[in-house]
Amino acid sequence: MPDEFATPEVEDPGRAKRSPINSNSVGGLNVETLVVADRKMLEKHGRENVTTYVLTVMNMVSSLFKDGTIGTDINIVVVSLLLLEQDPLGLTINHHADQSLNSFCQWQSGLLGKGGKRHDHAVLLTGLDICSWKNEPCDTLGFAPISGMCSKYRSCTINEDTGLGLAFTIAHESGHNFGMIHDGEGNPCRKTEGNIMSPTLAGNNGVFSWSTCSRQYLSRFLGTAQASCLVDEPKQIGQYKYPEQLPGQLYDADIQCKWQFGSKAKLCSLDFVKDICKSLWCHRTGHRCETKFMPAAEGTTCGLDMWCRRGQCVKYGEHGPRAVNGQWSAWSQWSDCSRTCGGGVMYRERSCTSPRSHVPKFFLSEHLKAASARPQNNGKFCSGPSRLNQLCNTRLCPLNTVDFRAQQCAEYNSKPFRGWYYKWKPYTKVDDEDICKLYCIAEDFDFFFAMSSKVKDGTSCSEHSGDVCIDGVCEAVGCDQILGSKASLDACGVCNGHNSTCKFFKGQYTLQHRANEYYSMVTVPAGARSIHIQEKEVSSSYLAVRSLKRKYYLTGDWTVDWPGKFHFGGTIFEYQRSFNKPESLYAAGPTNETLVFEILLQGKNPGVVWEYTLPRTERKPDYSWGVVRSDCSATCAGGARSCGWNPDDSLLQSSSVCETACTWVAGDWGSCSRSCGGGQQTRILHCLRKVTYQREEVVAHSLCPLISPAQIQSCHTQACPPEWSTGSWSQCSKTCGRGLRKRTVFCSSTDPGAKAAVVPDMMCRQHHRPKAQETCVLRRCPKNEKLQWFPTPWGECSRSCGSGIQKRELHCGERDSQGGYVEFPIRRCRNIAKPLGDLQQGCNRNPCPELPLAFSGRTTSSAVVLGWYASPWQQCSVSCGGGVQTRSIQCLRQGRPAAGCLPHQRPVTSRACNTHFCAAAPPAPAQRPSRVTDAGLTVKDERCTDHFSWCHLVPRHGVCNHKFYGQQCCKSCTGKRP
Repeated sequence: MPDEFATPEVEDPGRAKRSPINSNSVGGLNVETLVVADRKMLEKHGRENVTTYVLTVMNMVSSLFKDGTIGTDINIVVVSLLLLEQDPLGLTINHHADQSLNSFCQWQSGLLGKGGKRHDHAVLLTGLDICSWKNEPCDTLGFAPISGMCSKYRSCTINEDTGLGLAFTIAHESGHNFGMIHDGEGNPCRKTEGNIMSPTLAGNNGVFSWSTCSRQYLSRFLGTAQASCLVDEPKQIGQYKYPEQLPGQLYDADIQCKWQFGSKAKLCSLDFVKDICKSLWCHRTGHRCETKFMPAAEGTTCGLDMWCRRGQCVKYGEHGPRAVNGQWSAWSQWSDCSRTCGGGVMYRERSCTSPRSHVPKFFLSEHLKAASARPQNNGKFCSGPSRLNQLCNTRLCPLNTVDFRAQQCAEYNSKPFRGWYYKWKPYTKVDDEDICKLYCIAEDFDFFFAMSSKVKDGTSCSEHSGDVCIDGVCEAVGCDQILGSKASLDACGVCNGHNSTCKFFKGQYTLQHRANEYYSMVTVPAGARSIHIQEKEVSSSYLAVRSLKRKYYLTGDWTVDWPGKFHFGGTIFEYQRSFNKPESLYAAGPTNETLVFEILLQGKNPGVVWEYTLPRTERKPDYSWGVVRSDCSATCAGGARSCGWNPDDSLLQSSSVCETACTWVAGDWGSCSRSCGGGQQTRILHCLRKVTYQREEVVAHSLCPLISPAQIQSCHTQACPPEWSTGSWSQCSKTCGRGLRKRTVFCSSTDPGAKAAVVPDMMCRQHHRPKAQETCVLRRCPKNEKLQWFPTPWGECSRSCGSGIQKRELHCGERDSQGGYVEFPIRRCRNIAKPLGDLQQGCNRNPCPELPLAFSGRTTSSAVVLGWYASPWQQCSVSCGGGVQTRSIQCLRQGRPAAGCLPHQRPVTSRACNTHFCAAAPPAPAQRPSRVTDAGLTVKDERCTDHFSWCHLVPRHGVCNHKFYGQQCCKSCTGKRP
């Protein structure tokens, strides 16, 4: 801590006697100030920077109290500065502003400076978002007792750190301590922007000043004996010297934006921002800028060789600062890798640290110890990157390792989402600009959500891409595993190759066939790369892909798929189909199975070209005998074929019987037509003819055996769960107008082939129960000539005092035989013209009393002052002998009754008055009470009686124990009767 304190055992004798400040000596008054910065302030700015920051803010406060509009020369002198690394014993600081202020005021009252001298005023600076009426963040900026200056227990304020605007909050709350009330609240001054004591914090063209009301409040306070502590000269002056540079020279506009709007904010560069010296506009995200209508600090650079002075952007002149260019610091050490395998990211940073500036600690990476800042006074910024990223741990993860993106989604399994727990897994069907956000889908549910705005560094952008996400952006990675590299794979998957190891296979399919059938075009083996299939021209036919086992991956079973990306065969195929371009398929490969590419012919074959590559194998020729068989001589059901070989350059031929019977091939069963109660599912049958040993084709069903596999089968024959059933609607209950009709609703269960059976209602889902009755209108009823609009009586006045309003309503009805009204629904009178007449009128009550506020809090524009308000004391009930004065107490918010005032701060409603004794006439003998003696005789008791007409109020206010009231109002206090 910068200073040492001792706890005093007795009251400061130097403050025992006080006298008002002589009006001729007012000038050069010194407020010896203790400043305390809490733990959150140190975390936000860093211990090495917080002292300069606090003294800069207090320098701004001192300038505000030296402004000519205040009418008095007041010096704000920092005599002690406490930096709290943790809350000391007896001090509690939380979001609750008034509780924290009460704790701070009590705690600081026991502190003494060096030499046993007390400070005049204590200021608490907190990094918490405080609130004046609850222990959670809100719009409150400060809190202070009114007229507490120089008081041991009340000369204290609490102020929320908002950047350099903190200076205006401190000045405002200290103004309350000087007895100032908000402008426009109980005084003739308007709530004008730029007034320091305005309820909301905003500058007037970049300038802040004191109103005439504030000046009068201050003058009134300085005329009291309480202000005498401000006359003495400070003994520790100069110990905490204010910085010589202006605030804007120490902290540029970018840093001021970060303090107001967060670490990602910076000065707005849009054209509409004209003058930051009047309102500082900042940019966070998107294409918009925002402001809190606070000016940039004095000395902030606002243009070339220009700075802000008193709300104006002016030339530097002779006293302006010189431009200083920036220089890079040394690179930091490499950070830890973000992953242990699969390709993580590590980085190192450097800062433009010449000149070194005072920048809050939390704006920087934890790997940088030096403060980073832009060069001063329009100096040139360092060129080049401030951060370098590098891939690390690029080895493949073990086979059983959970996907990195899936790990990040699983971290939310133990966290409630909107009150429920879910199992999350990655969801990647998002737009390209969102692939580096962490989207997760709830398992067994049909919804997904962006759990984080960015995935962890090193997460793959997509499943089949080598690019990685860094700080929420997909960064390109070359095939050489270097970030930003242009290295790419050639057609055979060789990094930076020249296709020298590739063997290209090309061809085209132009045969014409019967329409509405599938025809095989080319079979591509496993391991193929750079696969490209494309129609020669636009047609109505469709490309299809299947496996050797006739499992279709694209456009199978006469079902055409939409264009898009399809994952099969170990790679991703991009299927493109446009109304004005030929259909195409492309995959980078490699494939992990043999694929058959077909065309579903619709009319004329437009011709299809195909191409793929396989790695070229360099090996010596290996000759062996091969058998070549011809096509079968018969279409099916038996034939002959020949084969030949050529030993010793001679050709031998032979023939053999071939059995190429046409056979049925069944597809997979489709989905069941019903989920319960007996449905059907179908499948497609193909008749296949084997053309060659490795080739077969679809032929007409008539060529296959008459007995074919089943195409239809039963499914889901289990009984359906009970469901609600309904009967027919009854007739409408009314022949005209709105009536009701009803029907029976019952729960029934149906078994396959059986009739409906009624079961208990509890077996059906209650929230799906149909309506048993509903409204009905057969026709409109004849018009009722007696219907009319009638006004209700005037309601209560909206204000208990001052001018308010009264309201009444128009209702629909008809007069009864007694002259009153029978009310009907409003819709019955919708065709009747409403009578002319006011439904609202003013009501004037007695004027509201000027109610002083006992305790004041500082709020921003969205908050309002809430507190106890007391009316003036009523006239004393008697002129002598001890009376009672009363007043009314109300909890008000902006002059209106409200709830939420603190009970322990409620002022008293009554007090004693005119307690000096006055002679009272002796009471009449007949009215004196009597008492019974020990002898049984009745005698008069002349002592226990009421001497005043107001004695009945004494027991009501609980002052019977008072010596004077108890004797003068004996009968009322004892409850005796004459």
